[in-house]
Amino acid sequence: MAQEDKPSDELRRRLRNVRLGVRSVTDAPTVVISGEGVLGADQIGQPGHTLAKWMADRYNHNFNDYDRAIDHVYKLDPGNVGGSHYHHLLDGQHSVWGAFHAVQHVQVDDSWLTQMAHVLDHLARDTASVAGINPFFSITPDHFDSLATMTHLSKPFLADALTVNGPELLGGSVALISALLMARKAPPERLSRLGGGCLLSAAYSLNPLLLPIAAASMAYAIRDAQDRRTVLMQAGKGGIVTGSAILVSTVVAGHGLLTCLAALMTGVAVSKALDNPAAAFERARVLVDSGAHVLREAASRLRALGAEEI
Repeated sequence: MAQEDKPSDELRRRLRNVRLGVRSVTDAPTVVISGEGVLGADQIGQPGHTLAKWMADRYNHNFNDYDRAIDHVYKLDPGNVGGSHYHHLLDGQHSVWGAFHAVQHVQVDDSWLTQMAHVLDHLARDTASVAGINPFFSITPDHFDSLATMTHLSKPFLADALTVNGPELLGGSVALISALLMARKAPPERLSRLGGGCLLSAAYSLNPLLLPIAAASMAYAIRDAQDRRTVLMQAGKGGIVTGSAILVSTVVAGHGLLTCLAALMTGVAVSKALDNPAAAFERARVLVDSGAHVLREAASRLRALGAEEI
């Protein structure tokens, strides 16, 4: 009986995804979904998507009447507020103000401070969901559809650009700490290089938290720099380093730790090469010559072995 139910379940899933505008990994080409963030995760975005799913399974749970009040609109009619993929953005109850309004009548004798504490607790757990939240504002389903049409963006792409989830919050926090430390001690050129790399990373990953951090880092570096041309060149180098790491992670995508290590090593190598091109070229030449010598030795021994057998 379970085997007979599977085709209908799969059909219902696909019909629901079509209605919500969600492209399935198995139903769309990789080139289409590769940039669509966590909702359209393919092998390119798999490490971040896997982390988001782990965080959701571990932290994204409801416990009390406050949680049920905030999720009431979604539970009442999931399809009308975008289903599980979009309701954090569209149901009007997952911004700070919307959630605070939703819990007003859970306990009439609660203070506003107690209510706000429950709101922040719930939203923190919803940040750990795969879809993430937007704590500042919500939009209606009709406005969301209009915005997607006007910008010519897919709904998963647009939703990911308007929300932040656990991995994006983690990445933004690391960038913020790094920028603050560099702003205190490092020269403006180093801060600008960090900002340029983070700017490209924010655009690629659709991280709305990382984007203002990157922009602020570059603005701060430009303001304090003696030579703005040098600062802008360093920002470009930071973008090249990040772009190289992203390219390599795309090529070896889906291999978890191997992907991260390959991207990290590529970024370090490209950064060193940009700092001292002559030395990098010389090292590359030495490596190529050494490799060619090994190959020539191997070829000579194979030829000698073949001649002995004859």
